[in-house]
Amino acid sequence: MRLPIALALIAPTLLACTTRDDDYVLLRRVDVGDGRQPTGKPTRLVPAAANDSEAFYVRQLLANGFGAEMLRTYAMTKRFVNRTTGAPTTPTTFVLGRFDGPSSFSLHADIPAPIEPEPVREVKIGWWRTTLAKDQPLLWITDDHTHPWGSRHTIGELVESLADAILETVAPADRDESRASLALRSGYICFLLVVAAEWRTPSIIDDRDQLRALRVFADVRANEGVRHAHGDADAMLSNGYTVATVLYRMAISSLGQRMADPAVYLPFLEQRPPRDVHPALLLGAFRNFQAKLLAAWSRARAAGRPPHDLIDLIEAYCDAYPAERAEVTRIFLITTYGATALADGVNADAPWDQVESRLAMLTADVLFGRKGLRDGFARH
Repeated sequence: MRLPIALALIAPTLLACTTRDDDYVLLRRVDVGDGRQPTGKPTRLVPAAANDSEAFYVRQLLANGFGAEMLRTYAMTKRFVNRTTGAPTTPTTFVLGRFDGPSSFSLHADIPAPIEPEPVREVKIGWWRTTLAKDQPLLWITDDHTHPWGSRHTIGELVESLADAILETVAPADRDESRASLALRSGYICFLLVVAAEWRTPSIIDDRDQLRALRVFADVRANEGVRHAHGDADAMLSNGYTVATVLYRMAISSLGQRMADPAVYLPFLEQRPPRDVHPALLLGAFRNFQAKLLAAWSRARAAGRPPHDLIDLIEAYCDAYPAERAEVTRIFLITTYGATALADGVNADAPWDQVESRLAMLTADVLFGRKGLRDGFARH
């Protein structure tokens, strides 16, 4: 028996009580003896108990604040992919406890890890016992995993798990991805960690101070990914912090409020909006930008042009929304100081009025086709 069948029978017990369209299942890993599963034995999972304090806190995060916003974003992403590609949807399933799976690859590694088989996972629900399908996505929340960004707090774990799940839904990773391609994925996660650190939440679940203490928060806002590259365009595009900074600046700019054609949003919605109501208004500024970004990313993949680096993603976004090209190009060139478009870039240490003037002229040159975003690579 597959998990979805079992869930249908005991849904009132497992599903979070929400009025939204983003129900989820919350499980707890059951370790035995010294905390390790016996070799060859399946990983045992059970529904999180009512008196499980960590589970209670996770439910609070998923019902309020940025955790709830991320959960809705994941729900709408699964709908979008189902309606545009026909891919089946699966239950949103969180697991508390030590991660049991193979490390397929690190978002910061140059060489992927060897392929390992997925472990067998068994769920026990009362007297029901069922084995999870091997392709069932699981979102793990564990405090014994060392993350590249050091976010060993529950809200950080939650944001990272949901961000990774969103990308795996709309743009599944390939094991032979380049460093710049991997930087897209890590940068997207870093971008959302920064947004989480700024998102206003109820006081009972306000973990913003913990997130703001992470290095990623300061580095993304200070554009350290570009500064540390010292004008090296390759190093910039291979740094997740550069990707995160560009996405962050796009999201907080007027692009977050700018609405695309209504048809862009319809696959993301549970049902069509009332007549004369723009569907973007039902999403809010954050998910408006997310929907546009993820739709452009997916469209490029469907056209056989999957983004391999930040410039590919920027161009895919501009192709999808031509009216936003000028602002997107301006943000990208200002963030990178034109290093990808000019062989020598723009000296960031020069007086700002000179920097601003050169970047404005460079933006005009790119928009009018006199230069390309990759012209600066000619020096290599």
